Amino acid sequence: MQFSGAERNGRLLIAGAAAAIAAVMVLVLVAGFRLATQIRASVGALQGTSVLQTYPAVLSQQLTALRQRLDTLEYTGHVHRELARTVRDFNRRLAEVERRNLDPAAIRRAASLWRNYTTVLAPVLAFSGEPYDDTNAGSSLSASGRRYYDEVRRAGIFSQGNAPVLHGELAAVSAALQARTSAAAARLRTLLLAGVLAVLLLALAAAYLQLARARQQRAAREAQDQTRDILRTVREGFFLLDADYRIGAVWSQALTHLFGRSDFKGLAFEELLRDKVPPDTLATAVKYIKLLWGERARENLMKSINPLGQLEVSMDNGRGGKEARFLQFDFHRVMGPKGVKHVLCAVADITSSVLLARELQEAQENAHSQLDMMIGMLHADPLQVSAFLDSAAAGLKHVNTIMKEPARTDAEFRKKLAGLSRELHSIKGEASALSLMSVAARVHHLEDMVAQLNAKSELTGSDFLPLVLKLDELLAHLRGVREMTARLLSLKEDSSHGPGTASLPQLRIGEGQDSPDERPGRSSGDLGSLLEQLAGKLAHEHGKQFRLTLAGLPDVPAGYLDAVKDCAIQLLRNAAVHGIEPSEARRAAAKPEIGEVRLEFRRLDPGYELVFQDDGAGLSPETLKEAAVRKHVISAEEAATLDSRAALALIFRPGFSTRDSVSMDAGRGTGMDLVARAVYGLGGKIGVSTNPGRFTRFKITLPAAGAASAVA
Repeated sequence: MQFSGAERNGRLLIAGAAAAIAAVMVLVLVAGFRLATQIRASVGALQGTSVLQTYPAVLSQQLTALRQRLDTLEYTGHVHRELARTVRDFNRRLAEVERRNLDPAAIRRAASLWRNYTTVLAPVLAFSGEPYDDTNAGSSLSASGRRYYDEVRRAGIFSQGNAPVLHGELAAVSAALQARTSAAAARLRTLLLAGVLAVLLLALAAAYLQLARARQQRAAREAQDQTRDILRTVREGFFLLDADYRIGAVWSQALTHLFGRSDFKGLAFEELLRDKVPPDTLATAVKYIKLLWGERARENLMKSINPLGQLEVSMDNGRGGKEARFLQFDFHRVMGPKGVKHVLCAVADITSSVLLARELQEAQENAHSQLDMMIGMLHADPLQVSAFLDSAAAGLKHVNTIMKEPARTDAEFRKKLAGLSRELHSIKGEASALSLMSVAARVHHLEDMVAQLNAKSELTGSDFLPLVLKLDELLAHLRGVREMTARLLSLKEDSSHGPGTASLPQLRIGEGQDSPDERPGRSSGDLGSLLEQLAGKLAHEHGKQFRLTLAGLPDVPAGYLDAVKDCAIQLLRNAAVHGIEPSEARRAAAKPEIGEVRLEFRRLDPGYELVFQDDGAGLSPETLKEAAVRKHVISAEEAATLDSRAALALIFRPGFSTRDSVSMDAGRGTGMDLVARAVYGLGGKIGVSTNPGRFTRFKITLPAAGAASAVA
């Protein structure tokens, strides 16, 4: 476009005026910023000196209180600590005022007087002994107490005489600061007025330039109309990102349908995805967008690492709810004379293709799951699996009862979660022991969901709906396991029976029994086999070597089998994960490479005793307290008051674990709580003893079976 000489000169004049106004604005803003900084510093110092003015009177009061307590032979510790804290605070605040150097003369006088204070206060603060002697005749000041009393009295007299002087010096500093702040505020007002005038001039210049550009805009409007026609017809969402990662003024109509909004202009890319994706995904997407603006970034390489190639977003479904959709983002850099000018973003809805791929994947996973289930069951005794299924059915029946319990408050919801955790942990432990990993994995996933709910700040009834769905899936899977067990047992029966042989117990295909005593297939021999199988599995999975010794299991009463089973499984898992060290560590500690784990059940008169011991790393009370504070089970103040016995009792707290990560066998903080509840539910007692680096022993005392029934 050609311009006349007069028009060209006018444009140059406007540009020069705008540059001059901009320069003035920069100067005004810089000067205003410096003045504002000075005012802020003065206000901060003024606040500091205002607080300091109260300290002389506070010191006098504290010294008086300390002297009175010494006169009446009362405890002086907390007053002494408050006095020390006041002195420290005064030193810190005075140092901050001195660093600002706002009124050197007054501050020097105050600092000089304060040094006299510290000289007098030093003997008082240095006292750390016991000021009283306690005898049969009563309490009196000790020799060090009398010296302490004299120093307190001398410091009190000094403080009462010099408090007004120190207060006056600090007041002088405050007055100087007030004057300086007022002067700076006046200068700032002048600068702001100049800035307002400059803004008005700039606005006038901008208006003139806008009128001049109107002619050019009319010429560009036709091209924009054609561009809009194109953008209305494409099925993908297109938009441009500028150097500030904000969407430009033009986007395709499909973008409105994809995101359910129309206000894209100037919208930050981060805001486009906020509340639609998890925070971690959003942070990764923003980092990737920033990388696209790097001059050395290779576009083909950037496409290969695109984290938004298949992005799951949560969108409103138009009915007050949310639905998951999958979007595919593609990015192309638009180059200009000076490098990257814009980034062109193309967005497509690939929900249908993703769901189809997921259906195929789920079908494959189900097939693999069925195969894993069959392989696991081939290695397990069908009667033990049958007993487990009955126990799991009873446990899930209890879970269902817990889910149906009415709850209104957050505490009631969390109580339900605690009950669910214990039941699920018990089911998972036995499933893992029987190598029914398809069942254990599903229960582990349910435990993850319970942990996620526990992490929420507030719970409602609707939060439990996903758990109900997963529990239904687990029940369906257990029915499949039950049917497969029945078939395997039938095959075993057909292959092993001949004429005149006794029949094997018939497997019931029901959903479980109401009483544990009615469940078939449960015996002490099965329990021993189960524990030996679990020990081998744990040793293999955790790279440990240990020998499990079992004694007295035939003496376990039928009514105690389930409780002893749950306790033994959890204690064995804890020994394998936390107790027994790796072979290298045992060699370094001059211990046998193969660890020893012993479980013994024996009769008492009356009752029974279950002793579980391993020769592993033992329990360190300090380590337990540190873990409890880290997991927010107790506060640091509570931990400091615990003795060794109370520290060992922390392992029975719900949610306590020394591990920071969760695995299939540890980290939930549920297992030992489950053990304690099982023992206490039978009216028993549990004790723990340990020697760090040498052993850990759990001793469980149970009443006679009749007494336990009465307790239940």
